Amino acid sequence: MENDRASLLELGVRLMAEHYPGMTVKQAAIIQSGGIKTIWKIETDAGPVALKRIRKSVPTVRFTTAAQSYLAAKGALVPRIVPTGKGELFFVHEGHPLALYEWIDGRDLYMEEVAEHLCAGVRGLARFHRDTAGFVPPADGEAYDRMGEWPRHYREMREELARWKSESEQRESVFHQTYAREAERMIRLADLAIDLLAQSCYAEWVRELGPYGCMAHQDYGKGNALETDRGVYVLDLDNLAYDVPLRDLRKLIVKRMDYLQRWDEPELDRIIGWYTSVYPLTESQIAILYIDMLFPHYFYGTAKNPFKKGKRGEVDKLLESAAFERGKLPLLADRLGLDLGE
Repeated sequence: MENDRASLLELGVRLMAEHYPGMTVKQAAIIQSGGIKTIWKIETDAGPVALKRIRKSVPTVRFTTAAQSYLAAKGALVPRIVPTGKGELFFVHEGHPLALYEWIDGRDLYMEEVAEHLCAGVRGLARFHRDTAGFVPPADGEAYDRMGEWPRHYREMREELARWKSESEQRESVFHQTYAREAERMIRLADLAIDLLAQSCYAEWVRELGPYGCMAHQDYGKGNALETDRGVYVLDLDNLAYDVPLRDLRKLIVKRMDYLQRWDEPELDRIIGWYTSVYPLTESQIAILYIDMLFPHYFYGTAKNPFKKGKRGEVDKLLESAAFERGKLPLLADRLGLDLGE
């Protein structure tokens, strides 16, 4: 392992000399490594920078680095990309793209655990969403595009839940029998969310935003949001996708409620208030957030590990996720005007 790290460290220094000849490396350290993705912190005569080997295709990195450069140029709080000696946003080494970013010093935000951190993080996310508007992808880039795709994604996840239920009914393990029993209600929730989304202003909102109206981060949380004197910097834009802004927000809300071990209505209102103070939403758009919260994403995320990833099925986790999904129903039924009585 030491030899591997030494080789990686040597590689980072060598790549800096080859692709950023105007910078003198004083010191280097590996701060993240695992498979392809690697991040070096490089101390240079121009200050600290981060060299990152990205686990994405070259066309995808053309899209994400161009987007990040666009955001930094308009004053968004994202790290600036340092151009190579040839003026490029990234370079390719042995088939893998790498880019150099300004180093951001800041405080990690523990948004699940600390209310003040959550407030800062939610407002930072809203500003990020607002700033992404208007970016047109390069012609040779490969953009992630989820704009208008929610109905299809809902249906696909619903069909997987149903297929796993059918498979489980043919199995005798405690996990599979538990899944078959709990999935029945989760599938009904998915069906309800699909119907409500079709009746909502979702399609109209997508048309209003247009193809380049907003981008989602898709992995916003601790480690990818740093509080600084200037505000919250958003890092790791490798999974950027065109989308309505609510998916990132829903994930933060669910993680917070999971940490609290309850669906806290005042906390939900505070989070929405923090977000809309920066990125205004209509009541109809907030209703789409509630619909997305209604869909059993949490249960699906627990179930897909054994069914899609081949991991061991854990009965306790499955039951906990089902109970967590049931716990939200009184709150969301009230917000959406539903009668969810069995």
